[in-house]
Amino acid sequence: MKNSNRKGGAAVVALLVMIIIVAVSCALMVVTGRKTIKPNESVSAPVSELDDSTTTEEETISVDDLADLIPEPAPSMLPTKSDKYETVNLKDITCSTGVLLDSESNEILAGVNYDKKIYPASLTKLMTLLVAVENIDDMNAKYKFTKKDIEPLQEENASCAGFVAGDEVTMEDLLYAAILPSGADGTLGLANAIAGNEKNFVKLMNDKVAELGLTDTNFANASGLHHKQHYTTAQDIAVITRACMENKTCRKVLCTKTWTTKPTKEYEDGIELDSIFHSRFDGYFVDVDQDGSGDAKILGGKTGFTDEAGYTLATVVEYNGKEYIAVTTKSDTYIDSVEDSILIFENYLPGAVGTPDDRKDKEEDTDSSSDESEEEENEGTFITLKEKDNSSKSDDDDDDSSSRPVPDEDVEA
Repeated sequence: MKNSNRKGGAAVVALLVMIIIVAVSCALMVVTGRKTIKPNESVSAPVSELDDSTTTEEETISVDDLADLIPEPAPSMLPTKSDKYETVNLKDITCSTGVLLDSESNEILAGVNYDKKIYPASLTKLMTLLVAVENIDDMNAKYKFTKKDIEPLQEENASCAGFVAGDEVTMEDLLYAAILPSGADGTLGLANAIAGNEKNFVKLMNDKVAELGLTDTNFANASGLHHKQHYTTAQDIAVITRACMENKTCRKVLCTKTWTTKPTKEYEDGIELDSIFHSRFDGYFVDVDQDGSGDAKILGGKTGFTDEAGYTLATVVEYNGKEYIAVTTKSDTYIDSVEDSILIFENYLPGAVGTPDDRKDKEEDTDSSSDESEEEENEGTFITLKEKDNSSKSDDDDDDSSSRPVPDEDVEA
């Protein structure tokens, strides 16, 4: 019996040893097969290590298949500098920053300080327009103004389209009110109707800034009233303008000269809204080849002004079947802002005659001719840049005897 017990005990011991050996072997396989993730090392999707002999073509996951599952990053909206880029000569203009953008190629053809931060004033409303249009489901939906809406705008001396408390205004009319007369009542109505209040709407604006890839722009309000944390660059405004022109509704608003709203409490025939932008360009044309006639069609744009921002302007023209955008900021007067933009177009659009220095010499030669000859050459309603005389023009001067209104730019934003 004792011998039998010893043999049985030995068998048990042998079995335990075998179990331990198997367990240790499995542990070693797990430890040696584990992958360590090093610092800053990305973790890729796990791919099973299968024997080629047991894997069918359908079961194989290729690298290309995995790549299809990863969303591509949104293309950058920031423009690139053209190979033929030229620096704008500040001696010829009054603005402190400016840029000329080829809208089709998204290339900067010319510029100066265009990446420097500036205050946009009412150029802000370009983004307000874009965000509003992208978030309006029904253009006939209405917003009802209250005293709480209107009174602060009056206290801030902000430019307004003319709505009063109790007016029920369609989204469509608010868009035109925000852009054509640069109405802060229009932007406030849009902000409240779309986002509940201006603060929430501004968040949508800054979300759009991020979507466009603009890193030097931040908005603090929807109208452009001065705020230290409300800034942008000429380049970023050009990008926003380009995005607006690619949107059918925004494009229509920016290119419209006059618009009449639906009836309001005080105006049974509606409020007639006139574009400040288009009134500024009355009598001007862009003469690229310097032959005395217009070469580029002025399509639309937006003006702006605050004491801190100076006179700002975004202008879109069509030339030889392509569209170009010029943005100027901090011009001395609203007349200068227009003429600064025209000079940039005339000096730096493709096909401009000679270099800026050549054109300057040509202008000096022309100025030496008789006044009578110059008047005959420029006969008509057009005003050319050769007739510019800042010494006799102030912000409030207007030589046009027609009945077109001259907006009070001092309260535009």
